[in-house]
Amino acid sequence: METTARPTIDQKIARKEAELARLRQQGRALETGQKIVLGGLLLNAARNDPAIRKWLIAELPSAVTREVDRKRLAPIVAELVKLDG
Repeated sequence: METTARPTIDQKIARKEAELARLRQQGRALETGQKIVLGGLLLNAARNDPAIRKWLIAELPSAVTREVDRKRLAPIVAELVKLDG
């Protein structure tokens, strides 16, 4: 007759913590995907609608404060400013 060892409390906690970490990662991945889709939608709207373009150009300086992010967005901002003429 074989007996199986029951997991200890520490093992159960470790499994649940690992499960929680996986769920958090899935949540972050979902949120990142949503941000990408919304960003594409906003960029398309700004390219095609002068009112949205003006609003976005006006909002960017206060909304994007990290220098690394400003540099990353610089080509897109330049494109929108050029379109706005």
